Amino acid sequence: MSYFYGTHKQLMKLFTKLALLLLFATGTFFNSKAQNYVVKGTVLDTAGLPLPGAVVRIKWGTDSLGISAGTDGKFTLGKIKSKQFTLSAAFIGFQTFIKQYLIEKGNTLEVPLIKLMPESNTLDAVVISGVPPVKVMEDTVSFNAAAFPVRAGDAVDEVLKKLPGIKVDKDGNVTNQGTPVTKIRVNGKDFFGTDVATAIKNLPADIIKNLQFIDDYGDQAKLTGIKTGEPEKILNLTIQEDKKKGYFARASGGVGNADRYSTSLRGNSMKGERQISFDGTVANANMRGGGGDGITTRNAAGLNYKNEFSTKLSADAGYNFTNNKNNTISSTYTQNFLKDTLQNPYTRLEDSRNNSQSDNYNHWFGGNLEYKIDTMNYLKVSPNFSYNANNGSSNGGSLTSQNDLTTRRASRNFNNSDNLSLRTNIFYNHKFSKRGRNFSFWSSVNYNNSGNFRDVYNEYVTIREVSSDSTLQNQLNDQSTRNFGLNAGGSYMEPLWAKTFVEFNYNWNRSATNSTRDVHDILKGDQVFNPDLSNIYDYQFITNRIGVNYRFIGEKLNYTVGVNGQPAVLRGQNLSKDVTTVNRTFNVIPSARLSYKFSNQESFDINYWGRNNQPGFFQLQPISDNSNLQNIVTGNPNLNPEFIHSINAHYKQSDWNAGHVLFANMAYDKTNNKIVTTKVQVPGSVNQLTSYTNTDGFYTLRGDYYYSKPFAERKFSIGYSGWGQLNNNVAFTDNNRIVAKNTAWRQEAEFKVDIEDIVNLEFETSYAQNMTTYTDTSFIDRKTNRVEFQLEGRNYFFKDLTLGYDFTKQLNNGYDNGAVRNPTIFRVSLEYRFLKGDMGTLRLDGFDLFDQNSGISRDVFDNVIVDRQVNRLGRYFMLSFIYRVRKFGG
Repeated sequence: MSYFYGTHKQLMKLFTKLALLLLFATGTFFNSKAQNYVVKGTVLDTAGLPLPGAVVRIKWGTDSLGISAGTDGKFTLGKIKSKQFTLSAAFIGFQTFIKQYLIEKGNTLEVPLIKLMPESNTLDAVVISGVPPVKVMEDTVSFNAAAFPVRAGDAVDEVLKKLPGIKVDKDGNVTNQGTPVTKIRVNGKDFFGTDVATAIKNLPADIIKNLQFIDDYGDQAKLTGIKTGEPEKILNLTIQEDKKKGYFARASGGVGNADRYSTSLRGNSMKGERQISFDGTVANANMRGGGGDGITTRNAAGLNYKNEFSTKLSADAGYNFTNNKNNTISSTYTQNFLKDTLQNPYTRLEDSRNNSQSDNYNHWFGGNLEYKIDTMNYLKVSPNFSYNANNGSSNGGSLTSQNDLTTRRASRNFNNSDNLSLRTNIFYNHKFSKRGRNFSFWSSVNYNNSGNFRDVYNEYVTIREVSSDSTLQNQLNDQSTRNFGLNAGGSYMEPLWAKTFVEFNYNWNRSATNSTRDVHDILKGDQVFNPDLSNIYDYQFITNRIGVNYRFIGEKLNYTVGVNGQPAVLRGQNLSKDVTTVNRTFNVIPSARLSYKFSNQESFDINYWGRNNQPGFFQLQPISDNSNLQNIVTGNPNLNPEFIHSINAHYKQSDWNAGHVLFANMAYDKTNNKIVTTKVQVPGSVNQLTSYTNTDGFYTLRGDYYYSKPFAERKFSIGYSGWGQLNNNVAFTDNNRIVAKNTAWRQEAEFKVDIEDIVNLEFETSYAQNMTTYTDTSFIDRKTNRVEFQLEGRNYFFKDLTLGYDFTKQLNNGYDNGAVRNPTIFRVSLEYRFLKGDMGTLRLDGFDLFDQNSGISRDVFDNVIVDRQVNRLGRYFMLSFIYRVRKFGG
């Protein structure tokens, strides 16, 4: 029966095709003299990403034609019978585009790029039901700004604090599920370069339509869909259409006790796609939020420009200047776990105090020039320049004990350094007439020139059971380093079938470094050249990488599999001693990526790739750095490059109807030929000799999750988040291999209240643990615990008065240093708005009312545990005046 049924279906399909063919032929006959027109175009989102599958329809008279855009967002519609027609483009989650066109010349029209705006569906800041405030896509999570209302006059940072899975610290750093946001774009164009904190303070919240967190794999991935490696986390902000013409500015000035002051001026002018933004700050209140190590005075200015000069040419550029003066007082307790030649375990303890000052100047300029030559050719040039100069000094002392030996060290250091960096990236893409076939070329040129001069003074007193001795050291170290890097590569993609593609790629990279080091010892007031510590050293790292990738693109399933072969050569020349070393390696590097879209609100992807990591210059240089006689460091010119296997997976779900948001991530890294430290004890002293070697057995496993559920019409929400990490660290001491397993995890619960014009607050509580265990049972395991409570929010009284507060309490256990073990930090503010349109604001701030602000941290690496505590800005009060002006639409 099934056989006859199948045969019947095939006959019906054949009959249908014949009937359609007959109708087509008939129509062609009767309309053979009618003029046919062709319309081509591309459908993108506001970030410039293609929208594959977007439905494009053209209508003239009573007739219409439709098609779905390809994977690159392109479409072509033929057999249009009228010069004048209406074109519409639609995609789920975006506003429908509708526009009338007229073909004035020829038979073909290439319409300008069609950019679909994300759906807002807002009316007087009320979200229309049925429109999800959170939209999940393959590499993007988009938040509808209107679903997270803030106080009039607030900047973007206040919106970010309300978004699930997003954290904004007191210095303005933004993280998405623990991953730092490294760049911000406005309507797809870079905004203030990499200065995220300035960007989120510069834009007012009420002009933003959507906030999109994008996993950016680069320009080539954007055009070809081939994604490998770890993406850069980028925040793209889309501006409301009616706010694209106008200006706004904000000026503030504040003075406080303890000689504290803070002034800032920021402004924006927008006209369509042209935008000019300025930001300037002069303050000694630790930059933006009162956080950060030490006491900082900051002078900064930034300028940002972007414009679309035509449908083909657009540009963005930014300039930032900063001058930071910092004074940091720190105490550090270091535990170094060792074994002697008789395999007896012992611990080297170092308790140090340091007072350092720095005066740092930094200039940065960067931008992008995009030229869409025509529909088939695209060119992007991205220059980047930076210059940094720093003057610093430090004074300190340490007490180092080991078995029955004790050494006191007093040190004074002065240093002057500068660094010049120039880089230009070029990317070109050509699309052939056959859809899906394209060629990409990329290249970069990088030049870096740095110099560092140090004046080091150390005095050591070693105390033994029956005697003591002292050593003085005064050394001048002048080092200059130049690096020139070239990178070039190409990619060719060929469509095989409707949903499959093959890509061939090649990449060549060369990095050449030259370093000159002159060391002089100060002996009885005279400078004496030290030939043993001085040298001229060159090294080059060259890789050739060739590979092939196969890609499948489906409605729900996308995947890519590939393999690469990469020979690498690491060559070093010690010109002072006429010694050359050459290390050659060859790696077969598989890669794979799978992405599955369960629905418009749920997706999963997993990614694997491999990469080389070359040794650092100081790890290779075969001379000793004895600026600290207790730890003399010597490079190893025979080091091989590391090779890292990485795999990560991401799961995203946003079901606002069910009322929850869920994100989960996992990552695993395994490093072959890991570069680790080797330490050898100097007999009869607390001094040790440190160098480097390659070894296997190093890996890292980490994961995190975030779950949030709103209720009571999103006035309240609860959230749970956590992360965990396992590191397998390897080190060598006196030829003994020591493996330390470091396990750290944190669990957090949060409760948010958001009642418009009444209160918005967040209460968090968390517990974290950091444990280190050793494969050698003779070493004692180490563990720290931290419990933290935080309450942050604002209460609104009437329409003009705002009370803000930020309370944090830490309970720390297991740290081996620190004067303030369990700090309580409380900040409060009172804000009053007045003048027409609330243009003026008076604000009173009280910072760190209990005067207990300090930073406590623990770092674990190899066989070393470092506990550190630093000073931070303490109690002060500040009175500020803020003035705002704005005008849109006119």
